[in-house]
Amino acid sequence: MKRRTALGLIGAAAAAPLVRVPAARAQMLDLDPSNPDHTLMITRKLAHTMDDSIVYWWANLRRMAVVDKIATPVWNVHVAALLRTRDIDESGAYEATAISMVFYTDLETGEYLESIRNPFTGREVEIGYFPAIPSKRVASTDESPEEGPGREGFRSIRIHPLGPAMIEGDDVWVRDDDIFRSEPESPEAGLPFRGNDWSTYHGSVADVANPEVPNAPATWHFNDILSYPPWLGMGDLPGDFVSRGFGRKVSSFDAMPVRWQELIRMRHPDIYEDPTGALDG
Repeated sequence: MKRRTALGLIGAAAAAPLVRVPAARAQMLDLDPSNPDHTLMITRKLAHTMDDSIVYWWANLRRMAVVDKIATPVWNVHVAALLRTRDIDESGAYEATAISMVFYTDLETGEYLESIRNPFTGREVEIGYFPAIPSKRVASTDESPEEGPGREGFRSIRIHPLGPAMIEGDDVWVRDDDIFRSEPESPEAGLPFRGNDWSTYHGSVADVANPEVPNAPATWHFNDILSYPPWLGMGDLPGDFVSRGFGRKVSSFDAMPVRWQELIRMRHPDIYEDPTGALDG
């Protein structure tokens, strides 16, 4: 990527720390990654928060089309997200309400893309952006698949594996994956859409084990493998849509890197100005 401003991500604003409470003031938890309840709590503290405050994330990804094991970059992706959680019951299960804003940007210039020339077909296609609206997900120790109706003619299957988590010294990592399938109920309905979103969150044991730190500082590493989206016009060409990237939890939109702030203000000014109202729907 030639746009160096997109790579110089962790400046003073981007790395603005979330508030920590000295460990000496709290009775530290004895974390056990093999305990599902602890793994769920680790996930919530790193990926989300234990209270009802708003959590903000930015991420930088590169999207590639992989055909015959050759990865061809097609664009970069700037991701901005905000979310809020609420307790569901005493088991530790919780609901997260999130809004994700995705911005595809040119590999050379970093400019926002409305359309792109498909490098395999040569055709100009309009990018199919998902709407930036609230979505809800329940997180718990129950790893049972969630099945239900999808779009017309399809059935939906979603799986959220719990962890695993790993602790080494003061470092703690936890996986938080999302596996989804949209399967046709008949051949006439169309092609299936299948995806694997693989997230790994990293933080400090001192933060996660401190009950007075509800929202632990964290970084995020991401990979996914998807079916080609229909709007890309890949037809029957075999292969996969793959991305890799990284990000950081911050305290507000203003603590994100400048390019992310510009994109949000340009495409979603209402969310930038009123994140609480946006999450409330």
